[in-house]
Amino acid sequence: MCGIAGLSLPKGQKTNQQQLQPLADNVAHRGPDGQGFFTHSTLGLAHRRLSILDLSTGKQPLKTGPQGAPIALVANGEIYNYQHLQALAKQHGAILTTGSDCEPPLHRFAHIGQAMFAELQGMYAIAVADAATETLYLATDPFGIKPLYYAETGIGFIFASQPAAITRSGWVRAEANSAVLPQLLNRHYSTGAATLFKGIHRMLPGERLVVRHGKIISRSRQLPKLLPAQTFSGSPLKVFEDQLTAAVERHLQSHVPYGILLSGGLDSTALTLAMQRLGAPIHAFTAHIQGAPNESIAAASLAHSVGAKHTTIPYGAADFWPMLAKLAWHMDDLTTDYAALPLLKITQTANQHVKVLLSGEGGDELLAGYSSYRKNTNPLLAWWKNRRSGDAAPFSQFFTQAMPTPTTSAQPWPTQGFSKLQHKQGADINGWLANDLLLKLDRTTMAHGIEGRVPYLDDTFSQFAFSLPDELKVSTHQGETYGKFILRQHLAAHGHTTLAWARKQGFSVSVGTFMAERKDFLAHLWQHSPILQTILKPTAKNLLNNLTHPKAANLAFSLTLLALWHRLHVQNHPLPAVTETLTQGKN
Repeated sequence: MCGIAGLSLPKGQKTNQQQLQPLADNVAHRGPDGQGFFTHSTLGLAHRRLSILDLSTGKQPLKTGPQGAPIALVANGEIYNYQHLQALAKQHGAILTTGSDCEPPLHRFAHIGQAMFAELQGMYAIAVADAATETLYLATDPFGIKPLYYAETGIGFIFASQPAAITRSGWVRAEANSAVLPQLLNRHYSTGAATLFKGIHRMLPGERLVVRHGKIISRSRQLPKLLPAQTFSGSPLKVFEDQLTAAVERHLQSHVPYGILLSGGLDSTALTLAMQRLGAPIHAFTAHIQGAPNESIAAASLAHSVGAKHTTIPYGAADFWPMLAKLAWHMDDLTTDYAALPLLKITQTANQHVKVLLSGEGGDELLAGYSSYRKNTNPLLAWWKNRRSGDAAPFSQFFTQAMPTPTTSAQPWPTQGFSKLQHKQGADINGWLANDLLLKLDRTTMAHGIEGRVPYLDDTFSQFAFSLPDELKVSTHQGETYGKFILRQHLAAHGHTTLAWARKQGFSVSVGTFMAERKDFLAHLWQHSPILQTILKPTAKNLLNNLTHPKAANLAFSLTLLALWHRLHVQNHPLPAVTETLTQGKN
């Protein structure tokens, strides 16, 4: 896991390290263990390393080919089938000089070109510079686990692991893109290529870009390899357990200490039990949210039962204000999901013990865990007709213009063979998972130099889970309908019956209570925020008198985080000063 960045300049210009250094500096928190650069003619690559595998020789950029026209690669992520790719590379005469998981893809690119990307299994954002043709190739994994951002400007093409690295390096002027505000305030995140930074785009999950002389010359996309429902022989529970255990084993490859984010819910419990079956050392980290329902007691009990080392991290009112600016700083591709706050504190603590954390993202989407999957609703609209959107709609009187409910932007799933349930799952995979959950995990872990891994999104397991028959995802037990049915059966079979048939508790933070303590401060902050002044009426401060209403609290949190984002990333106020302002409650 690392931070990467780079340039493709117009024909006749030359890159140098001085141009790349600011980009590297602004992703340094993602890779605190070293840096490296590659420059050749119009191409430049920068890399900040978080050492996970091959600690001694795995430095990047990696290079192959003739000295006068090499091929160079930088990558952010983990390639879980790298040993298979090593064997393929050696069959074609490649001489590998490192044990890095990222060197085999380099040699495969030298042999088969862009077809290499389709061979990769894992999470990644990769840049390959081909000096012979002065061409840059960029690719992200099909689920969008690892992010990449770019700007195509008159002075060249710039990319980086985070959009603020591009603005803070001086390549693009920081300016808010108001076009994404309806999405952000209704969904808590935005979809598609546009970001909150005008002129900076996010690469879509599975997108491939080819860039030459500062211009994108082609683009394509590799969607997740998900199949219609399949039949299989043997016990479904046995196959499920074997598949999940194998996925966790692949995600445990590491030369540094690792742990798990253990909420006490279904997904993280199943991952913890898989680690126990594999005989892996387990260090579990759990947030205890003060004043809100949570599963920290169940998490502690499970950790004790499997012999895990367990660290509980309390999160309450005293943490809210000091961490709010830090969240806005790291969440530069803004999502206003308040669950990111406890995660930020967990990773701050976990950083003292581990460099890799397993997490349960993807379990709800692949195994149909959300309540919307148990309802007979339009499959292309289900992903926003629930708790994940609509916060701005009831408060339209506070806005200077309409904040329309966003239309759906589902993936182009095949029109034949997929069930209605699978279409609902696909819409969530494309929207909520890619643009909120995975983004939140990336920023909160990388803020403290930790690699977050998601075994449920393992290439093989995700294909298996998505293709399970509907009745193994949503079914009835003792008169009640449950999602994630096969996962619940799996946990019940291993003695966790109470958890297996409990209702989903969720992850709640009392942001309304915290904000109600400083209503006057927030009213002043909103009133003097340039970005909020463009969309809010003066009466919007009345929203702060209704913070006991969940939707009012959620919208107030979104507006506050948006104001802080603008202050930090557009107005360029220093993070320590903004943090002090919030901590003291004085404008």
